[in-house]
Amino acid sequence: MIYYPKVYGTCAGANKAIELALDLKKKFNNKKIFIYKEILHNPYIINLLKQKDIICIDDLKLVTKDDILIIRAHGEPKSTYEYLDKNNITYYDATCINVKKIHELVLNTNDNIIIVGKKEHPEVIGTEGWCNDKALIIDNKDDYSKIDINKKYFIVCQTTTSKESVDNLLKYLDNKKVNYTFKNTICSAQKNIQTSSLNITNKLDVMFVIGGKSSSNTKELYNLLNKNVKTYYFSNLLEFYNFIKAKNYTNKTKIGFTGGASTPKEQIKEYANLLEFVIYYKSKLKGLRKEIIKYNKHIKDDNTIINNALNKLINMNNDGKFIRGCLIDLGYKLNHNDNYSIPLSIAYETFETSILIHDDIIDNAKIRRGKQTIHESYKEEFKDYEIDNTPSSLALCLGDYGLYYSNQIIATKYKNDKNLSKILTYYNDIVMKTIKGEILDVYLPFIEKNNKNNILKESDILEIYKLKTSYYTIVGPFILGMILGNNTNKKIQLFKNILIDLGIAFQIKDDILGIYGSDQLLGKSTSSDIEEFKQTILYSYIKIYKKEYLEELLKYYGKKNKTKEIQQLFVESGSLEYSSDKMNYLFNKTKENINNLNIKQDIKNILLGFITFLEIREK
Repeated sequence: MIYYPKVYGTCAGANKAIELALDLKKKFNNKKIFIYKEILHNPYIINLLKQKDIICIDDLKLVTKDDILIIRAHGEPKSTYEYLDKNNITYYDATCINVKKIHELVLNTNDNIIIVGKKEHPEVIGTEGWCNDKALIIDNKDDYSKIDINKKYFIVCQTTTSKESVDNLLKYLDNKKVNYTFKNTICSAQKNIQTSSLNITNKLDVMFVIGGKSSSNTKELYNLLNKNVKTYYFSNLLEFYNFIKAKNYTNKTKIGFTGGASTPKEQIKEYANLLEFVIYYKSKLKGLRKEIIKYNKHIKDDNTIINNALNKLINMNNDGKFIRGCLIDLGYKLNHNDNYSIPLSIAYETFETSILIHDDIIDNAKIRRGKQTIHESYKEEFKDYEIDNTPSSLALCLGDYGLYYSNQIIATKYKNDKNLSKILTYYNDIVMKTIKGEILDVYLPFIEKNNKNNILKESDILEIYKLKTSYYTIVGPFILGMILGNNTNKKIQLFKNILIDLGIAFQIKDDILGIYGSDQLLGKSTSSDIEEFKQTILYSYIKIYKKEYLEELLKYYGKKNKTKEIQQLFVESGSLEYSSDKMNYLFNKTKENINNLNIKQDIKNILLGFITFLEIREK
């Protein structure tokens, strides 16, 4: 079970800075918009703004009078404003109102100034800049020796410093009878988040704190909570995913999520949704693997030759990832809560195994699911004979057998279901779409490689993505579950329209991993797509939009051991950036559309977590 504190998410100052940046981009879309240094100590926000072409910079010389600059929430020294005014640079000030108050306080005192905070923190640096850089900065007790007990001090705090640090200093000053005036400038938002987060720790097994690793207030929150409950601190989704997949968290585990004052609620929920997906997936995976073993027992024959062949199919059918089977379950559970969809999931997973056997023959693949492919296993078996096309022929037979066995599972297990005709019709439509996609995937590389006058369109590539990946991997299984669950045609069409984009994004991710991923994680060589002359938008971008790189591309594409050259070429030409931007746009569009759906919250959370999983996966 997931718990959130009553108060969490970005504070008012952080919200103001983010909203200002987004509003300015809408208003001045034709201008370059920069933020001086990191707007907040949160890579999530920085990347979000970067996707909207709002860039954080460290050098003011990059800004011209035709551009717009935003001063970040932490504030800046007086000298920064003077530079901007002197150079006629248009700027907007997103400094937190509480930080501005500190600047006013130190500007209007004649006393010696103490700032309690981290020496290198940008807020402290900014505040010191309003004291003519003469303030005494107290970071820890070692700094007390710098205090002249005979002087009078005016004391302010970094807004995110700990109350304990301030109390220790004031106690020291009182003991030394130092004359001082203290202004408590610690931000109440941080304190409210801390208090609210602490209030739920007594009911938790574990707590996760989400936020940038350089965020002082997030570190402070983590340290505070870790004294009360086992707490982990994450700022990277992939690191979080690798951590939670190794844990045995279940729906019964009481898990809390919170974040610092620079961590938006949507970022925290992204982590929580990913956890919900992983918990769901691991539980479902365990159940489906047990079920497929039962169904595989029916794949047998009295004839020894046939039975030995069928055992090869069984061996390959045991170890799928069952993502498609899970999507069937989720589609079904939009309306139901039982396990009626299990046979359909098993049938679909068997279909996947079967069509991959065909795919392996087409690609001449040697490994599938960490095992020797079926046609290769026959080559091994027949190594003492003169090899012809028999290994591939036998593998084709087994692929065909699996396809029809899948049909048989559906026909027998749902023979009394009123939607059986719809299920079989849609299932066979998916099979045919997948085969159509395979035809294009085989034909286009051959023609592109051999016909120098071939006119390649990006729409050709996207058609493969839709047919061979989107329908087969995402849309098809989810809609099958919805049909079994007796959803309306209107609702089914709505999900089709939403999920088609997710399938395309999934395939673009696959293509990028196929060039830039790890051989070990992928289970195949990163040179295989290159050697096969695979048609992807990475390739088509150069062919269509960057013809000046085409001659060099063709020197390497289709050749062995040219991965590094192709990787570099896709970067230099802008192909990788173009493909990544398209992928991220489709992922974000799908998340936005799913967020707007009126469906069960647990299904929505799992679907959103699934999308995040697809975004961060390494294989």
